[in-house]
Amino acid sequence: MLRQECFKRSFAAVRIFNKYLSSNSSVNIEKLEQESATVDVFDEEAHLKEEQIQASRNKSRLYEAHRNIVLDQNPYPESKQWFHDTIVYKRKIFGRYGFNSGVDPAICWPTDKELEETLEYEKVAYPFTIPEMIRTAKEIRAAKDEATRKRQEDMLVKLSKLEGWKKDLEMRIAKKEAEANASRLKRERLIEEVRKHFGYKVDPKDDKFKELLEKKEKEQKKLAKEARKKEREAKLLEKLKTKKKGDKNDEEEKVPNASNEKKTDDEEKI
Repeated sequence: MLRQECFKRSFAAVRIFNKYLSSNSSVNIEKLEQESATVDVFDEEAHLKEEQIQASRNKSRLYEAHRNIVLDQNPYPESKQWFHDTIVYKRKIFGRYGFNSGVDPAICWPTDKELEETLEYEKVAYPFTIPEMIRTAKEIRAAKDEATRKRQEDMLVKLSKLEGWKKDLEMRIAKKEAEANASRLKRERLIEEVRKHFGYKVDPKDDKFKELLEKKEKEQKKLAKEARKKEREAKLLEKLKTKKKGDKNDEEEKVPNASNEKKTDDEEKI
């Protein structure tokens, strides 16, 4: 509304000026200046009213910078801090708000010094050419694929052996349980023998009971040790016997060979 009013008044001033030009060849400069001053006053009043209206419309009570950020506008159209005039800040503002930021886009292009520094950094950070990098990436990918293939093959082999491992585990568990049960039964049998020795029910915590039980256990261990020793001796004798038989067989094979060699020699002489 206020803008339309300003436009109407400015057009009225232009019409008045044109009227004076058409009616009088000699224009009254002072009168024109007064009329233009009144038009400027009207424009200033309209501008102030527009600012008052915009201020009354701002119900958020945010600072101007924060309100501009919410409205996706440049928060500081005019510089307020020293870093607002830096190239980095201006590039950032142009990248975020585009041409609405009021920043010259030419400032976003790097300077000669920045280009030199970037090229030098790239030479140090990326010394290889693009074909070399592609070849290296392919080699790394091939190595990863080969490692994955080997791991999968190993998994398949292990899966094929899984059932056997399960059976072995079950057998070991059963063996341990059987050994534990045998040890338990053996101890119970020893306790029962000790009780029979006393002829009456004895508390297992009694010192005499413990002493006799230890004695029985030592006797059992000694017998078991002797049995294992005899078993080893029997196995050793069996090995010696088989070895002697093998030596005899070798000698018998050598003797006929020697006689055959003598016969061939005699035949050659004949």
